[in-house]
Amino acid sequence: MMQISLKRALAATVFLALGTGVAFARHPCHDDAEKFCSRVIPDHKLVQHCLEKNLYHLKPACQAEFGKRG
Repeated sequence: MMQISLKRALAATVFLALGTGVAFARHPCHDDAEKFCSRVIPDHKLVQHCLEKNLYHLKPACQAEFGKRG
């Protein structure tokens, strides 16, 4: 299974959970996580799993996050 870095997934989850500021909305998976995974926010592991399940429906910028290692 492809994996987004835990650090990035956690950051995205925290940003979504807080729901604040323009800087937080800049994460490439922010909109996709809200669209496909809002019911599992703020659990970062469940958000990651949800995004992986919906990989082919995600925006290209978010898909690219799954190819990164960190």
